[in-house]
Amino acid sequence: MKSEFIGYRKFTDLESAQEICGKLSENEIPFTLDDNSHNYVKVIGYSQIDLGITLNIKSEDFAKADKILETYYSADIESVDENYYLFEFTDEELKNIVANPYEWGSFDFLLARKLLKEKGIEFSEEYIAKKKNDKLEELSKVHKVPVYKFVIGYILAILIPAAGLIFGLLVINNNHVLPNGKKVYAHTESDKLNGKIILAISIIWSAILIFRIFVF
Repeated sequence: MKSEFIGYRKFTDLESAQEICGKLSENEIPFTLDDNSHNYVKVIGYSQIDLGITLNIKSEDFAKADKILETYYSADIESVDENYYLFEFTDEELKNIVANPYEWGSFDFLLARKLLKEKGIEFSEEYIAKKKNDKLEELSKVHKVPVYKFVIGYILAILIPAAGLIFGLLVINNNHVLPNGKKVYAHTESDKLNGKIILAISIIWSAILIFRIFVF
């Protein structure tokens, strides 16, 4: 099966994205770049949201790309501007960055680790690896869909087939990509089965309604 390109990193400016793309090209990692920096989504009650720039690579290249970025940013942090916001962080705030490597960008993670090391606070590679594994396990947990939601789904499949169809598709296709590139399904197999049943009922009932409208 041919691997698909999936979101790896997001950027707010094209120049930074192109720099990383250049590093990936040098190491023969295929990628695509989606520039939506001039597209905005308006959410009621909030300011416009800039969709930004998304760098996509294949899941099997995530680990290799991580190493490339680590090497690139390790050199970059040596000449970082002293006005950079992390220099204002307390030791505890910097420790929080190191303890949550997947929640911060590679640059911030490496810089936080460097600043702490300069203060005599070091973290082993084993500690970092454990924190990453713990986060992956947390993100990999399945979440069972509450029974009442399926009750609503079955009712929608009969009364409003189009809504039931959407509900079924959402349950069936609810997955996400982990920071290591692995795609995981968000719900249990029984949830997926219920989603397929709701989808089937919605399709069949839609066909019946359409038949009645056009035939009778």
